[in-house]
Amino acid sequence: MTTCTASRFYKKTQSAGYTLIELMVVIAIIGLITSVVLPYIPTDKTERMRTDADRFESLISYAQTQAILQSQDFGLMVEGSSYSFLKQVAGTWEAMDADPLSPQKLEDYLTQTLYVEGGEVEPDPFQEAFVPTVILFSSGEISPFEYQLALSEQQFIRLKYNLLGEVVRESVDESQ
Repeated sequence: MTTCTASRFYKKTQSAGYTLIELMVVIAIIGLITSVVLPYIPTDKTERMRTDADRFESLISYAQTQAILQSQDFGLMVEGSSYSFLKQVAGTWEAMDADPLSPQKLEDYLTQTLYVEGGEVEPDPFQEAFVPTVILFSSGEISPFEYQLALSEQQFIRLKYNLLGEVVRESVDESQ
């Protein structure tokens, strides 16, 4: 006697592709991963230079505003591949560690130069105490200066600040 089972009568069908739901889930996962990873992918160096110049300009404006609001003199110290904001406390200068005025480090491929009264400011390697090169006074005035951020001698952005803190931006790109 033979026994019949139900599975014997149904032919197993094989799927020839993916369902719409499976495809939508995969696309959603790819989109999520892309949105998380994309900000960490290195961008064009020229774009990074513009972004860093924008950040510098914003931080100077913010520091100038804070100097006025707090009735306290602030300072800017540029050295090597970083710059720091200082505040004057009891006659001495102290580094500011709180965001957004915490020390800022530039990418290795960028160089910065500070000009005060038409001359380039060179960092003093023997300087032990914090001494600002540019002062942002509590009255709203600042020491006039120029800040240059460069990829090369042919490609740079120069920010020129006057006594009132107004800035003029000059972009030079002779590399093309």
